[in-house]
Amino acid sequence: MLLRISLIVAILAGVGVIGVSQFVLRPQIEGIITEREYNKTEWDKTSRELTKTKTTLKTTTENLVKTEATLDETKAQLVATTSKFESEQQRANGLQENLTRTRAELKTAKDELFTWASLGLKVEEIKGLIVAKNDLDKENGALKDENGLLIKKVRKLTDEILALTSDKELDPLVPREIQGKVLVVDPKWDFLVLDIGAQNELPVRGVMLISRNGELVAKVRVMDVQERRSIANIMPGWKLKDVMEGDAVLAY
Repeated sequence: MLLRISLIVAILAGVGVIGVSQFVLRPQIEGIITEREYNKTEWDKTSRELTKTKTTLKTTTENLVKTEATLDETKAQLVATTSKFESEQQRANGLQENLTRTRAELKTAKDELFTWASLGLKVEEIKGLIVAKNDLDKENGALKDENGLLIKKVRKLTDEILALTSDKELDPLVPREIQGKVLVVDPKWDFLVLDIGAQNELPVRGVMLISRNGELVAKVRVMDVQERRSIANIMPGWKLKDVMEGDAVLAY
């Protein structure tokens, strides 16, 4: 009997504990469940927003890549356009220069044409005058050459006449245009080798001056004349300085 009573008391105590537990823990459990449901809802919401953000980021990245490609293409087109513009600018400048030069040449031609027209001459007559002028220039050149030969002959004849009519020997005339240099110097015997000769019409016994830097060094007399060379002796009393190779030789 005592055992039955104890069992009943234990059962009643358990039921009381369960009732108390249900009364105390149930609100906590329900709060936990509510909080879990809220957290799950927020997680799903956050997950959806993250997915949307990733999609937006991907789209933005693709658009950025496209924009960069478009920018590079635009830069390349800009460089090509700039190069083409500079080329066209240079071409335009060249055309402008050609136009300016052509206008100047045209003006010159008009001025020349006006000048010729004012003379009352036709084109055919002008051509004839040009031909005649060229012929006269050639004849004039030939006359100058002939005149030079005649002058040389006159000088030679004059020297011969003076030599025949004079009691003392005269120095032959040396053409003023004759110039040369000293090739060899013999200081012991005072004779020189010059780089001028018969081809320069240098006369035997002609008197020449030796100069260095514009100063007179000596006076020499030509004793022997070859085709391209000649030998000269320093005249007594006219050795002002020692003659050196390379000194200038001038007509006296």
